[in-house]
Amino acid sequence: MVKEVPLTVVFVRHAQADPSNGTIELGPALSSLGEHQAERLARRLAEETFVHVYSSDLTRAWQTTQFILRYQNHLTWTISSDIREVSHHHFAPGRIPLTLSARKNMREERIALERFVGQVRRTHVPRERILIVCHGNVIRSIVPLFAGRRPEKAVMMDINNTGVTILDVWPSGEAVLKLVNCVKHLIPKQVT
Repeated sequence: MVKEVPLTVVFVRHAQADPSNGTIELGPALSSLGEHQAERLARRLAEETFVHVYSSDLTRAWQTTQFILRYQNHLTWTISSDIREVSHHHFAPGRIPLTLSARKNMREERIALERFVGQVRRTHVPRERILIVCHGNVIRSIVPLFAGRRPEKAVMMDINNTGVTILDVWPSGEAVLKLVNCVKHLIPKQVT
């Protein structure tokens, strides 16, 4: 009997951003602390083997990815707007009052995340390891989607800047969350 093996998806939240430095369209750039966080993250991941890295198109995510690519310059890199953080609510209906515009943004974001999950499942095969650099709320929503579950039924996870989360996804649709929000690469005063 051949044992089924998973696709391993490593999620990383972007490093800390400076809200006073950026553009309206692509959001803020990394802060000085964020650059230090990203460098420590990149050194942590330097010995890891990935076949591909995806990042959000927002500045803070692709800048974090650039630090990683200094140590992993052989990787193919795809920037995707599908893993862009659009709303800050995600699957919070019922917890806070939402405007029609916020509900529309949440719906569009969910569709984009489902499209991204489908693309990853079609593109990558078991035994591969991929890296996804995105946003805390996106990670909270996309982990359940990879596992075939509704995000609004998932346990809320705290995701710090440069926190590492690892999910094994099997072809059968099962998934195991192996690590959540690990920031062991940071010194305590860098955890944000």
